[in-house]
Amino acid sequence: MDHQKNSPSQKITLKLTLLRHGETRANRDSLVLGTNTVPLTKIGIQQSIKAAKRIAQLSISAIYCSPFLRTTQTASYVTEETGIPAIELDGLREMDSGEMEGIKMDEMRIKYPEYMQKWDSDPSTARPPGGDTMGEVHERTWDSVLSLSEYHRNEHILAVSHLFPIQGILCNIAGIHSNNYEKFKIELGSLTTVRIEQDKKSIINISETSHLDIT
Repeated sequence: MDHQKNSPSQKITLKLTLLRHGETRANRDSLVLGTNTVPLTKIGIQQSIKAAKRIAQLSISAIYCSPFLRTTQTASYVTEETGIPAIELDGLREMDSGEMEGIKMDEMRIKYPEYMQKWDSDPSTARPPGGDTMGEVHERTWDSVLSLSEYHRNEHILAVSHLFPIQGILCNIAGIHSNNYEKFKIELGSLTTVRIEQDKKSIINISETSHLDIT
């Protein structure tokens, strides 16, 4: 990031809105999707356009996005509405599912029983062959959020990301273990907003989707 860092004497107050990308074929067909290059479906494009129109009302000052196609594509619609270019940030990327990329979710237990057994007992440390653990995803995402809070004090910014990274941010703010990620249901095209302050963190809303109902 090429932003001028703020003085350490300034209080850290970051308002961060998180946009989960729009629908892809993998979401529609219940395929394991992490790092694969998959574009938005027609529904995903409409979700992104509607989210962008809502975000344009929020007076955000910067847009960051995961470097994957589905998130850069989603972010491009926000850029069209706001005129703010999106900056790709590696820390916002989704979990790498390794060898499991692209298989049907209902095949995971058949093809990768050892991994699924570990996932059932401790999902944060379960590692798919050749991939990331969810705990690693949550850690790198939170590190990115803390970095953004230093560069964007007293600002409202947008991050376009994925399911596991957004859940990881919420787990950190709520002060709960990554294994409790399922407490947070994050819909495609939804908006989640949090506040990061020097002495406290708070969740403003989770998976807000009213903008998707507008025709």
